[in-house]
This record gives sequence, C-alpha cells and structure tokens, in this order.
Amino acid sequence: MLFDYLLESFGKNEPIFTSDISYENYSDIWIKKELAKLCECGQIIRYDRGIYYIPVKTPFGNSILNPSRIIERKYLSEKGNRIGFYTGITALQQAGLSTQMSNIPEIQTNNENSKLRRVKVGNQEVILRKSRVKIDNDNIFVLQFLEMMNSTPSEYFDDERKAVIRNWIEKCNISQDLVTKYAPYFPDKAMRSLIESGVIFYVA
Repeated sequence: MLFDYLLESFGKNEPIFTSDISYENYSDIWIKKELAKLCECGQIIRYDRGIYYIPVKTPFGNSILNPSRIIERKYLSEKGNRIGFYTGITALQQAGLSTQMSNIPEIQTNNENSKLRRVKVGNQEVILRKSRVKIDNDNIFVLQFLEMMNSTPSEYFDDERKAVIRNWIEKCNISQDLVTKYAPYFPDKAMRSLIESGVIFYVA
C-alpha cells in the first residue's frame, strides 16, 4: 500500500515531500488522509508542513531527521538537478579557502523569490537569497565562483589562497567563456575583485 510505496521510493530517514508523492491515481486528499493514519500508528513522522519521513528504530527511540537533508532537497538539489549553492563563509570553507564555520549558512537558490530571507528548518536557521540567474547543473560552479569574488575583497587572496582557488577553478572547469557569459548578472565588484586579485589569470 502507500507505506510500501514510500519506503521503496524514498527510503528511511529521508525527507518525503507531499508534492513528490505520486501514488497510482489517488487524489491529494486521499494521500493526506493516509499519511495522517500512518503518522498515528508511528510508521512515518511528520517533520513539518508537507514534509514527512520514515524513522529508523534505535535503542533510544525513533531517529530524528537531519535538517541538512531538508535543506539539500528543498534549496540545493531537485531530482538530480542543481537548483542552489552555498555562498559566504560556507562556500569559502567548501572550496578550502577558509577554516571558519558559519552557524547560519547562506544559500542562493531558484526556490526563493526574496532578495534575502531567514528561515528555520528544524533547529537550523538558514539565510536564503534569490538566484541572480537560473541555476542548473552547467552553470552552478561559475555562479558560485563569481559570487565568491563579489563578496570577497581582492586582498583576501594571498599566495596560499591563490593556489587553492586555482585548483578549485580547474576542478570545476570554470572557463573564460563561462565567466564572460555570466559576469553581466553580477555587480562590477565581482570582476574588479577577480582582476585585482590576479585570480583572473587562473581562468583558462
């Protein structure tokens, strides 16, 4: 029945969005009623409005869904397609340019219409920003790169960081053609920082 479909389609301890449930020809109203029944008997857990998960039984009770899984599915990746990326300190840390960790990660995503908005996912606060241009699998890294340059002063890139960003640029296949294509969507500061830092010379 519905539970078997959910288990096979989503697995345990993974977010289940009601918008992703397509069970035979049953209506949304029927599915919501069945989800409520499954919650009552403890087979699934309602995490938030429109979000459920199948818990894993542990000696200490039911598992708790990690907020990062919700964040990933809701703002970063949708059915194998990239729809967002981290910016700010989190992006620098991911690229190996900083050892700082941000308590409140920042994300630029297609799934946000506000210039800047704070939301809470479980106990995790997140800063969301509307994407400057639609994010996809082909442009995600060049957009993240230009966003880093836009938010980082040119003097930040000492010799050690230049070596790191050079490797990251090569790994992510960021080309001059891509930079030229997407730079117009960013403030002049992005290109100015890119040129003044000398990082421009690493873009093939």
